[in-house]
Amino acid sequence: MAYSSSVVYGFSDIVQAATWLGGRPMIDFVMTLFATVVQEFNTSTYKPIFNGYDDDEETHHSNRRHPWLFHPATWYTVFITLLAIFGGVQNDIYHGTFFQVGYPEFVPKTIPVGCVLGPGGIDMPLQTDYDRWFEYSASLADAGAKLIMWSEEVAATDGFKEETMLINKAQSLAQDKDVYLVITYDRITPPNAAENKLVLITPQGDVAINYSKSHPVPIVEPITAGNQELQYIDTPEFGRVGAAICYDYTFPWFIRQASDKDIDVMLQASWTWGPLGTYHSKSNSLRPVENGFMLVRCASQGVSGIYEPILNGIFSQRVAGVSDSAYLFHLPIRRRWRTFYGFTGDAFGVWCVCIGVLVLVSLLLPFRCHSRPFLR
Repeated sequence: MAYSSSVVYGFSDIVQAATWLGGRPMIDFVMTLFATVVQEFNTSTYKPIFNGYDDDEETHHSNRRHPWLFHPATWYTVFITLLAIFGGVQNDIYHGTFFQVGYPEFVPKTIPVGCVLGPGGIDMPLQTDYDRWFEYSASLADAGAKLIMWSEEVAATDGFKEETMLINKAQSLAQDKDVYLVITYDRITPPNAAENKLVLITPQGDVAINYSKSHPVPIVEPITAGNQELQYIDTPEFGRVGAAICYDYTFPWFIRQASDKDIDVMLQASWTWGPLGTYHSKSNSLRPVENGFMLVRCASQGVSGIYEPILNGIFSQRVAGVSDSAYLFHLPIRRRWRTFYGFTGDAFGVWCVCIGVLVLVSLLLPFRCHSRPFLR
């Protein structure tokens, strides 16, 4: 589900380039190819150049026919070096800042955004204490936040009447504080239907995004799934803003709609538990790189913050947060960066699977050539 820190951040230049080009399938390809190249040292006829003179004439001629220039390790080294250079340029040179750019031009404009961490779907008394979460939201607005979002399943409503009351409260606060307010809640519809909701309300009090989680967690979350389409809103402050919920970000092909819709900022409301919160955030950190957007992540029992479309961005902000708290971040304002993955999607991974199947079939087919006499 996620790579370790030693892979994602220890080799950030290589992972950056691979993700930008082919998404997660290309990271898997690079790692698998390394294992294959290592295996070549045990199975191939190539011999290291420092082994000295070999009296075996046949082996000597074989070495001359297969010099190190054509050894898989040589080509893999070239491949990795090119990836590292390309990824390093992306990580270290921001667009338009290659040469003699002053720091005021280098540092982007930022806008404060707030994150309210609720209990998730495990504490109904807290989820129905609406005033508590709106007080957190109001305090963040007073601290300067222009966009405030809640983590996943902060509130809960039982029936249409409670849902209407919750949304009306949110609309009043958004208008009063002149902020974008993103609320999340479990929508329970008697007798036993449920949805995981995210609603974005504008400073004018309009409902701009009304989204139901598209990918409920199997077994853990027996709820009705929403449709498979990202919603967005165009704003003068942040550019084009879209949103999805927690487990939705585990599916790269779903989040790639952000590239198709040219979304600048994606919002993620999340709730996790145990070490899964950290692992999930590492996996999710690849989605901005794949699609070129800024990610605002608000995660109860997990890692919240700002994720840039580069892995070691100096403007990223992250904090491990627990329930019943609030945090303020500063979101850099940038247009979405175009990526190769944004155009091709998982085509690289699909081609790898297809080629792998063809190779496997060819190896399993009976080989009869040696049993037939040569035609003269």
